Amino acid sequence: MPPKGGGAPGGRFRAVAFDLFDTLVDFDPERFPLVEIDGRAERTTSRVAWEALYGAGYLVPNYPAFHVIWLEVSRVVWEERDRDPEHREVSSLDRFLRLMDRLVAIPSAGRRAAAEVAMEAHMSAIENSTTFDRSHLALLDRIRGAGLALGLVSNFDHAPAARRILDRSGISALVDAVLISEEEGYRKPASRLFLRAAERLGAAPGEVLFVGDTFESDVLGPQSVGMPCAWLNRRGEPLPGGASPPDFEIRRLEETLGILGLALPGGRPAS
Repeated sequence: MPPKGGGAPGGRFRAVAFDLFDTLVDFDPERFPLVEIDGRAERTTSRVAWEALYGAGYLVPNYPAFHVIWLEVSRVVWEERDRDPEHREVSSLDRFLRLMDRLVAIPSAGRRAAAEVAMEAHMSAIENSTTFDRSHLALLDRIRGAGLALGLVSNFDHAPAARRILDRSGISALVDAVLISEEEGYRKPASRLFLRAAERLGAAPGEVLFVGDTFESDVLGPQSVGMPCAWLNRRGEPLPGGASPPDFEIRRLEETLGILGLALPGGRPAS
């Protein structure tokens, strides 16, 4: 479908910044480990974290009890994060340290090491649940070849795992600036993240096109600093009530090139 808002005038943009998850790289929930809890099938990473702790010799409760604690700690962390008016990030390590504090059989002196064991098992499962369409590399390369700087701004609570995904996919070699919320201390839609992204890309906010799939993070965030945005709305969802529309609305990532007035990979005209 053509982008809503019309085409961008030539030379309007000096840089393009993308969201990572479910924009450049997709999560496939069917790749999460499948477990049975109270007779119900559930996909969760709690089992691999429990197995890693148990295998490393830590005293942990049985798996169903561990999973209940896992859910309780995660809920508290996410509610705290979502209530924060400044959108500060809670790191994955902080979350897992809180989990270890609930596992009273693990001595306090060993809880950081235990948290890292569980966290790395969890992150490995997260990484294994991602899929990447390699045509996105051609898209990024086309934008870069047109002389525009490329950036990435991601909400993710463990930067090393995000960077491994970027390296494995080949994205790292094509982007000029990477901002990950765990490293920056703040999550989208925090205005400061988008201002930092523009600064690191050597452009004013109005000269950067931001592309992402989540309305609150990837539309309201850039709008707060006057950064044009393209909402990747694959399912054609309606605008949230009372929200200002994005500058552009696209269904496929390759439509970004149409906004920029560039040909698609292979020379096809963008539309």
